[in-house]
Amino acid sequence: MLTSKVGHMWTRRGVLTGGAAALLLSATALASQRHNPIYGCTLPARETPSFFNTATESRLYITGDEPLIEKSGDPDFDYALAHTLARISQIFTVEPGFAYYNDFDGNNAYATKQVRSYGVDGTVLFGQRLLSQLRSGSDHPDLGVASVCAHEFGHILQYKLGLIDKVSAGAKSVKPVELQADFFAGYFAGKRKLERPSFPAAVFAMTQYSMGDEIVHNLQHHGTPEERANAIVRGFEVAYKEQQPLSAAIDISTSYVRTL
Repeated sequence: MLTSKVGHMWTRRGVLTGGAAALLLSATALASQRHNPIYGCTLPARETPSFFNTATESRLYITGDEPLIEKSGDPDFDYALAHTLARISQIFTVEPGFAYYNDFDGNNAYATKQVRSYGVDGTVLFGQRLLSQLRSGSDHPDLGVASVCAHEFGHILQYKLGLIDKVSAGAKSVKPVELQADFFAGYFAGKRKLERPSFPAAVFAMTQYSMGDEIVHNLQHHGTPEERANAIVRGFEVAYKEQQPLSAAIDISTSYVRTL
């Protein structure tokens, strides 16, 4: 609460005036927010228009040879990402549209059930500033982007199968929902490691570790850095070491996040 002070004395009028100012500032801040963080990186239907309004045309990547959304300034990267998105779609059996959006209010990426111009299973929106941030890294930056994409496609899989309500029942934050999406990202990394032994899957764990948080008593808590990295590792093990099909991975991931 904001308060006013005359000399060294607190005044009732100052407290009331300051409190009103605080409420006004809070209301203004909330009104300017496009996204309520209690939903994690999933977007409810009422929020999607403000994001779609700043987004590029969406594309559906099934083969990787579809027309590209060229926003990185690197045609080779755009081509590789298109094929990565197609492979994530195939492994997760989902078909979301994909687009970049202007993340002026904070570097982020989101998944929504809402369909824009392409996609039958919703839309993944990737922030342009987040893209630049991840690609400025020094250790396989392109795979950092792939890790976030796999996480968001994991949310699309949750939407498609109705998993969000199932894993979040009784939860005090969005952590179970976010960690299951991390698990799915790790599962994708394990599948890619089987296909290409040189695939540096550890980058997925490091990327999600860097996005962990310590606000454990907050509704928007996504998981600590260790929890996010561990979810990636567990998903990787299910795919790479245990070589479980997606159907089994879904059951394992649901039990995994419900016990955390």
